[in-house]
Amino acid sequence: MMDTQRIMIIEDDEPTREILSLIFKRWGWEVFSAGTMAQGLSLLEATPTPSCLLLDLDLPDGEGETILRRVRRDRLPVRVAVCSGTGDPDRWSVVQDLDPDALLQKPIDLADVCMALAG
Repeated sequence: MMDTQRIMIIEDDEPTREILSLIFKRWGWEVFSAGTMAQGLSLLEATPTPSCLLLDLDLPDGEGETILRRVRRDRLPVRVAVCSGTGDPDRWSVVQDLDPDALLQKPIDLADVCMALAG
């Protein structure tokens, strides 16, 4: 029997977060979601390590890259897809140096998300 896949969605746009959560739940995934950096960091501490993390870069109380730094620092075995609407190449470069598994430009395409998280 396969283990249940877990995904953590950290996205400040509530409709996007809710739709993605619903889709992944229907696919049989266990879903954890947060709308802020603080909530996301708390989830990482309080829940089982997710298989995948869908991470918004621009959060109302900080930057998603802070969460990515924590994931990489703690060597968590998590595939990370970073999503952002930024067009700033310097910002993308900083994030890319943190070795995300995927960088996705918003608006995100569900097929791109699935490919990025599938490995």
